Amino acid sequence: MPAENNSIISVKNLNIRFTGPQPFHAVQDVSFEIAAGETLALIGQSGSGKSLTSLALMGLLPKNANITGSLRLNDSTELAEMPANKWSEIRGNKIGMIFQEPMTALNPVKTCGYQLIESIQTHQQSSAKEAKEKAIQWFEKVKLPNPAELLKRYPHQLSGGQKQRVMIAMAMCNHPSLLIADEPTTALDVTVQKEIVQLMKDLQAEFNTAMLFITHDIALARTITGNFLVLEKGKILHSGFPQINADKLNKEIHIREERPILKVENLEVIYPQNTNWLGKTTSSVTAVDKVSFELYKGETLGLVGESGCGKSTLSKTILGLQAPTFGNIIFENQNITGFSSSQWRKLRKDIQIIFQDPYASLNQRMRIGDALSEPMLVHKLADKHNVEKHVDELLEMVQLPREAAFKYPHEFSGGQRQRICIARALAVQPKLIICDESVAALDVHIQEQILELLVKLQKEKELTYLFITHDLNVVKRISNRIMVMQKGIIVEEGNTEEILEHPKMAYTRKLLDAVLG
Repeated sequence: MPAENNSIISVKNLNIRFTGPQPFHAVQDVSFEIAAGETLALIGQSGSGKSLTSLALMGLLPKNANITGSLRLNDSTELAEMPANKWSEIRGNKIGMIFQEPMTALNPVKTCGYQLIESIQTHQQSSAKEAKEKAIQWFEKVKLPNPAELLKRYPHQLSGGQKQRVMIAMAMCNHPSLLIADEPTTALDVTVQKEIVQLMKDLQAEFNTAMLFITHDIALARTITGNFLVLEKGKILHSGFPQINADKLNKEIHIREERPILKVENLEVIYPQNTNWLGKTTSSVTAVDKVSFELYKGETLGLVGESGCGKSTLSKTILGLQAPTFGNIIFENQNITGFSSSQWRKLRKDIQIIFQDPYASLNQRMRIGDALSEPMLVHKLADKHNVEKHVDELLEMVQLPREAAFKYPHEFSGGQRQRICIARALAVQPKLIICDESVAALDVHIQEQILELLVKLQKEKELTYLFITHDLNVVKRISNRIMVMQKGIIVEEGNTEEILEHPKMAYTRKLLDAVLG
């Protein structure tokens, strides 16, 4: 990586080794430099060493990690040899950091204003009054509405995008020389993501800050900088970006029947918002507004839209987990809208769901073999004598070894856990699977593997997918048709290529613009 004389951070031959019963060489001979005003994108899968590199720059590695090499800040300060009692002068002052998940990075029992003011007072020796004024100015600078009012709010009272703006204000308020952004937009919708990235670029230009932008999103990295470093298993790859194929995975899939497997007619879901003293509803929110569509056997229908548009409410209603206010849901020519709990127990095996977070959706105290056998035993698709054989077949189907049956969820990577969740959904031989943001939390390489697996299984098992996502790159890759949802309404629907290449609605163009930059 070429650098000029105004290099802010210079990393040379960084090695990070973990000691203990199983020693591990996590980062191997990594070198790079970032100049003032320059951005370097650090790209790689989970476990590639990206975050460990950033933690080394912040002095936050665990005690069993040994560092060798040089980490030089402003050509003078050697961070690799920094004593523990000196790091408080560096963190938040000379080096700022924006974390991936602001809800865990922010203190939930302190107001956002308190946390920003504390950071300002710690490093700038300002009075309480001066620090408060600066905090309001920074909330204005990061374009938060009603800055003085937001100072009084707690993190849980803000949206994801607003919390990330608070984190940016905290990271930038002391004018650091280096800003480390560790997956700062992963959990955000594409339109909010674009706003946050532009905000960071504007502040970087204003203060001439060097930025290390850590991400697994190649397309996002390209919108930020032309300088990049790709890590794989702790080593630098010199061959450029790993690519995601832009072609659809499922071109060979055709609609096999004229009659839809799922038909939704004028579906409405209305939530009461306020009630009077008699308990009567005085105002309400329409989460799903007169939605109608058909889904055919063997196809994948993509449902896209921002958070809060009604995607998850629609999926819960189809699954019988949310009662509709009005309309009909017809599955295999049978109206299931008013099904009783006993009727749903029988139907449940035909309609399954794969959630976004595999770790949260698996029982952490249950071995994988038990998690897979339980639904088969409940629905009497296997008995105690042959269930183990079926578990082995499921694991083979999702390309996991037989030994996985004896392990617990925490012993697997994110991609492996998602394969387990796919196996669990397949255990009951479903006809329709709802994939609710099921690859959103995965690295780009793992996303590709899971998408390929879903399509392979779809062809083998004649599965039908309703694929819910906010990522148009993913939906382009897997879907035959797309529905675009905004504020509970399907605003556009059609063939994948037609929607993505010739969108009719301004909202769809906005989503596309946010993805394509």
